[in-house]
Amino acid sequence: MHENKNALLESAMRAGYGARGFVYLVIGALAVFAAVNGGEAEGSTGALNYLSRQPFGVVMVSAVAAGLFGYALWRFADAAFDLDDEGSDARGLGARFGQFLSGASHAFLGATATAIAIKGTQSEDNSAANWSAAVMGEPMGRILVMVAGGVTLGVGVYLFYKSWNATYRREIRRTTWTERLAPFVRFGLVAHGFVLLIIGGAILYAGWSVNPEHAKGVGEALAILETRPFGRILLGVTGAGLAAFSIYCFVQARYRLSPQLRAGDLPTLAT
Repeated sequence: MHENKNALLESAMRAGYGARGFVYLVIGALAVFAAVNGGEAEGSTGALNYLSRQPFGVVMVSAVAAGLFGYALWRFADAAFDLDDEGSDARGLGARFGQFLSGASHAFLGATATAIAIKGTQSEDNSAANWSAAVMGEPMGRILVMVAGGVTLGVGVYLFYKSWNATYRREIRRTTWTERLAPFVRFGLVAHGFVLLIIGGAILYAGWSVNPEHAKGVGEALAILETRPFGRILLGVTGAGLAAFSIYCFVQARYRLSPQLRAGDLPTLAT
């Protein structure tokens, strides 16, 4: 039974990382296209809408939705049972809370993908502002929004650290391909961390100012970049970085080793 549970979680993890990578590949490609040809970059909902309009779009979006729910399941289990051996000290609990939030955000994105597969194109309203407004309406909602912003900032900083020190190598199986793709993985982690710093700062400010309209998601963060000096260059580089982050997700989908799910003593990039 224990082995069956591990197999289920590992399958959910790999499908989830694959679906996540597919979404970021589309986001990154559309951002690069917008930087080169003009127009607006898209966030997660925009990327899913774009997929739904392609041949076999409903099938693709449905598969992505299933993968995103798998990723959410994996992250919830990861946070609850400490499958990555983060520990129970302050740092470990912070990491596991971040895993829980990641699971929640991808469950929401999976629900959005499901709605698009069933009903077609969905509104691209600022979902970050919508959920911030909903949370602020609850007791201690403002504090919760600020905590979410602070955690998002922390994850962004952590991704910079993860890239700089290549700590991701401890969780990736050593192969010729993972060695070759390492530069793209590190670039992708930096780009995603950069976008999360914008999002986290905006959410933190939304809670501080008690104005949910200040909260931003991926699409709005990319739109902010486009309005800065040399904005199209900045947008193009960031879009290429998010496409590189999709490579990180695909590498995780194929080669990730979780301490509690690992079968045997396989060598990692860090060994």
